[in-house]
Amino acid sequence: MMVLSYDVTIMKPNTKLDELTSFYKLLANESRLAILLALRDGEDNVAGICGQTGLSQTLVSHQLAALHHSDVVRSRKDGRRTFYALADKHIDIIVGFALDHLAEKEVHHE
Repeated sequence: MMVLSYDVTIMKPNTKLDELTSFYKLLANESRLAILLALRDGEDNVAGICGQTGLSQTLVSHQLAALHHSDVVRSRKDGRRTFYALADKHIDIIVGFALDHLAEKEVHHE
């Protein structure tokens, strides 16, 4: 890292860092996190996710598209209905570790 002045820093290009930043920006959205929490219980369709989260169908569909495009959720067709699930165990683990971390902080602050 090279410092040009006290407020401007130029970092070397780092593809992994860019990918990680994009991933966490994707997760840094309350609606998307609500959807991921709902899908931790197993696959569901848009109506079911709306029922679990209280989000509108339009919002859930829009956020699922972003999550699906980034391979965070996967979809499965069953007739005319589409069911969504977490893409893999890593997504569940990431969300679970974040929840564990927050729960641990609560215990230490009591």
